[in-house]
Amino acid sequence: MDENYILWNNPEVSSDPDLLLLGETLIIPSVNGIIYHITLGDTLSDVSAVYNVDVQSIVGFGPNNLSSPDSVTEGMVLLLPGAVPPPPAPPPSAPEPAPLPGPVPASGPLLAAAQPAPAPAPAPAPAPVSASSSGYIWPFSAPISQYFSASHHGIDIDGFGQYGHPILAAASGVVVLASWQDYGYGNYVIIQHADGSQTLYAHLSDIWVTQGQAVAQGEAIGALGSTGYSTGPHLHFEIHIGGVAVDPLQYLP
Repeated sequence: MDENYILWNNPEVSSDPDLLLLGETLIIPSVNGIIYHITLGDTLSDVSAVYNVDVQSIVGFGPNNLSSPDSVTEGMVLLLPGAVPPPPAPPPSAPEPAPLPGPVPASGPLLAAAQPAPAPAPAPAPAPVSASSSGYIWPFSAPISQYFSASHHGIDIDGFGQYGHPILAAASGVVVLASWQDYGYGNYVIIQHADGSQTLYAHLSDIWVTQGQAVAQGEAIGALGSTGYSTGPHLHFEIHIGGVAVDPLQYLP
């Protein structure tokens, strides 16, 4: 078994493959390949194009129990033999800065324009209502308490005074894991999306979905909490694209 396939099928450990925790459950395919959950609208030709694998190799893999490429249905779990995850999508490009104003005359009716404008009020925390150009929404609206870094493969969204608040699915998809981790994530959920990306929601006080369940964007999947390795109520949120953790702030609205 190629180690990469274990990492690609277990994004929650791919960021630190040398750290496995007691009681942690790994998804290990029977052959080198990627496990994929069919969602509404999926076709084998689309899936094979994304994962760079031949359609017939998917149909021909016996455990997939497919009679033809057209026999896939929503909710099926397939193994894509020899598949390769798609590369991470580029983050949205930053808007170009507005041009600087020209010089203001020393006197005359435009003099007032030279006076410094009052500082703008701080922007409120984003609310989980509109999707970004990448398709994700905020799973919970509150200030960021810890940002993405080389050693912290997600963001922490502060939950002070919000214990039990519903946590929302950042995009529609299928729950591939709804589990408990004693030391790290506590109660956590992983959702796989139609584009192959995955989102992870950790330290939940309660889980409201089950493995294999299809969820819609904005659907409540659990309650904010402080389970696992946590110093207070917050949501640890990760986005994995092509099996690699990326900075969620680059993809959220």
